[in-house]
Order: sequence, then C-alpha cells, then structure tokens
Amino acid sequence: MYKSIIKFCAIGLVALSWQACSGVDYDGEYSKDGTFEGMNQVYFDLSNEADTLYSYSFGTQPTSVTTDTVKVRVRIAGVRKSATQQYKVVVDPSSTAKPGVHFEAINSDQTVTADSLTASFPVILLRQNLSDTRNDSIRLVLRLEATNDLGVRFPDKIKRTIAFDNVLAKPYWWDMPLLKSMGLPDYTPAKYRLLLSYYDSDASQLEKAIRNNRSWTQLYRNIQKVVAYFAANPE
Repeated sequence: MYKSIIKFCAIGLVALSWQACSGVDYDGEYSKDGTFEGMNQVYFDLSNEADTLYSYSFGTQPTSVTTDTVKVRVRIAGVRKSATQQYKVVVDPSSTAKPGVHFEAINSDQTVTADSLTASFPVILLRQNLSDTRNDSIRLVLRLEATNDLGVRFPDKIKRTIAFDNVLAKPYWWDMPLLKSMGLPDYTPAKYRLLLSYYDSDASQLEKAIRNNRSWTQLYRNIQKVVAYFAANPE
C-alpha cells in the first residue's frame, strides 16, 4: 500500500511539472508508469486571445527607418527534447501583405533548439511601399503547420496577425491653446515626426511632457526647433 501511494505521487509530480513547463492545458499521452509518450505541440506564445493581433506603425519613426523587425515567439507543449525540433510557419492566404513588398520573405522551416520549450523567429517589415497618408490595412497572417517533430493541436493558438502601416495621424492635443501659445505650427506629419524625434520618437513621452508643467520649458524649446527647421526647410 505504501509503495502504491509513492508511485501515485510520483506520477502526479511528473504531470504537474510538465504542465508548469507547457503553460497550456494538454493531457498528451502517458504510459502506465507516468512517462509522457505523446507528440510535442507547437503554438504561438499568446497571453490572451487579443494577442493574436499585433499592431505596429512606422508613422512615428524618422524617415530614415525603412525596416523594423518583429520577433514572433512560439512555445512547445510537451517535454524537452535532447535534439532540435522543427516547426513550420506559412503565410496564410488571408494576408494582404506581400513578400518582397511589405515584408521580407520568411523561412518556413524553423527550429526549436535542444532542451528548450520556447523559440522565436524574425519578421522584417518594409516601409517603402506603405502610404503615409492612409491606412492600407496591411496584414500579415502567419500560421503554424504540423511537422514530423511537432503537432498543432491548439487551433486557437496557431495563427498570429501583424497589422502595420505608415500613417501618422494628427494627435488630439495638437491644437491645444497652450501649445499654440508656444508657437506650435499647423499640423503636418513631417512637423509631428520632427517633434517626436526629440522624445525618442515615442508619442507617450511627448504626451507626458505636455501634461507635466515642469516639462514645458523644454517642450517650448523643442517646438521652437520645429519652427526654425521648417522656416529654413519649407515643405
């Protein structure tokens, strides 16, 4: 009886340790002694359903930035393997993004290194053919497919969409009386982009400076830099 209890606890610990590594509900297949014998599964590393869509805009970046790289992560449900495991990524037909036009072609054959339950692959987005005045609804839809090493048993976690554009819309605060009193000129994307460049091209940093009166002196100086630049370099 004592040995049976120990054996039962050992099997339970194996199951619990596997679930802690995988992070998803996946029973797999186990032998009578509690050894996992099922096929490992690959899925996109998503915290919640909303993460299936990733949105990115080149709009705030300086015009010298012509590409950007998105790291797409996947996870393995199963057990660590001492050898590498292959998984496959394809571009879903529902994509509006075109290889060589909107993104660099992606190698469909990807690898999970030995003794690992996570991996990632790069997606290089291209700015050149994106409109800077309208959102073209460019979407790159990636889908995982099964290989001899890894299955795709979780249908809600095998697609990932990257939506991207080059639009820099006029922010809600541009016409605030405070900023107009500092000399902020009429809006154009180029003026906004230059002003953003003084805040690491981060719109949230600029908005924080607008809300904090202790930052207004530097904000005024940066606005005057924009005014001076476009006085010397009219659009």
